[in-house]
Amino acid sequence: MKKTAVGLLALFLFGCAQQPSINDKSQSVVPVASPVVKPLEFAPMMTAAEMKAASKAQTIAAEKKAHKIKEQALVKTDVTTDKITASTASKKLTSVHNKLTKTKDGMLVLGHHEWVLVLSGTKHISAYVDPESSTSRVGVKDLVEFERDGDNWVKFIFQGKQYEYPVEAWSKADDKTRLPMVLLRTKLGDRNDEVEYQLIDGGHGVVLGENFMRDIAVQNSQRKYIQPRAK
Repeated sequence: MKKTAVGLLALFLFGCAQQPSINDKSQSVVPVASPVVKPLEFAPMMTAAEMKAASKAQTIAAEKKAHKIKEQALVKTDVTTDKITASTASKKLTSVHNKLTKTKDGMLVLGHHEWVLVLSGTKHISAYVDPESSTSRVGVKDLVEFERDGDNWVKFIFQGKQYEYPVEAWSKADDKTRLPMVLLRTKLGDRNDEVEYQLIDGGHGVVLGENFMRDIAVQNSQRKYIQPRAK
């Protein structure tokens, strides 16, 4: 009797579970989308030969880049060195040029002015070098012409001293004035020569013309006082 009651109770409960609830009938069912799952994609595997080729290509590229950088560095260094060398050479050339007093064949190099000693004077005179002038000139004071033993002579004062010299020739100034030409001892650098001068009464200074420079000197008009003072 007891077992029969238990069996009936179980059947009753099972039947209740199979019946839909009133609330379930009133609710709408919303479908839920299932997520789309994409299959995983794997990169194709490289073979050992392909890996070796790629590694070699990277090595070659790195070597080319390093070589290019080295070449650029070398070029830059060479340019800098050239500039320094050119600058140094220029300075050395200028230094040698400034010390040059004679040419390779032994001719004097004269500037536009040089120190000279004329006659027995001990005071150096700044002489103007003028290769365009055919004659040399010197300014004197109290110039007087006279005869001695039938020859033409002149006397004059130069640097406070009176001198008498025979006239070698006569020349004319621009105003047609006759001017005496005399030979005067002249020292310039290591030269000690007799130079023919045109005497200018009342003039000042000394001009060395082409007749002085001929065969013994050339001029560098960009410089002055190239030769040492004569003793």
